[in-house]
Amino acid sequence: MVRNILLYQQALKFMAEQTGIINQTYGMKSTMGTTNLKPNQKLINLNRDKLLIHPQAEQALIIWQRLRLRSSSVSIRYLDKFYCPPIRVIKNSSDTYYFIGDFERVNDLLRVRDVDSYPCLVTPESIKDIQMLAWSEVVQLTNLKNINHLDLFKALKQTAPSSVICKLMRIEVLSVESYCQYAGIKKASFEYQQCRRSIENDVIGIPKNMDWLVN
Repeated sequence: MVRNILLYQQALKFMAEQTGIINQTYGMKSTMGTTNLKPNQKLINLNRDKLLIHPQAEQALIIWQRLRLRSSSVSIRYLDKFYCPPIRVIKNSSDTYYFIGDFERVNDLLRVRDVDSYPCLVTPESIKDIQMLAWSEVVQLTNLKNINHLDLFKALKQTAPSSVICKLMRIEVLSVESYCQYAGIKKASFEYQQCRRSIENDVIGIPKNMDWLVN
């Protein structure tokens, strides 16, 4: 939990004078009425059907959806009576709104049929900032107890911008050793999963390409 908070704070480092809107708990009225915003920010109630994933965050969302563990969650309709933090979005020149993080909350929101709109914080972000926020959601998966570390490492190695991942993990190069150290797992355990995967692929006749495992 502590590392998740630090990771998210790191992804938000570019907002040095952030008003606290992401990290505090608000009711709907206080969220939409009493929060001090920067001149280039605004709060809106956005129809959930207008929430689209930003192109620079789409690949991170795909990997997050594929690797995250399905679990029962608290109903967003019930939770939002007490806790209603806004979803960070950006708007383009065509008035299209894109979300760039908060994957779990957006996922829950889209599954609840009787929730039509949700408070959103409209704020400008750079491409680098968008990538940092989106990929921080994927990196946080390393904390899940039963996450498939082999698949997560492969996805980060092959798909994610290496500079972004290295900055989020505070490492110089993404390797098996640096990944295991960050995830808090033993390298021997990772290599065991790696060998087991290779043997299983041999048994069922799947061609192997292990280039992504090169340190």
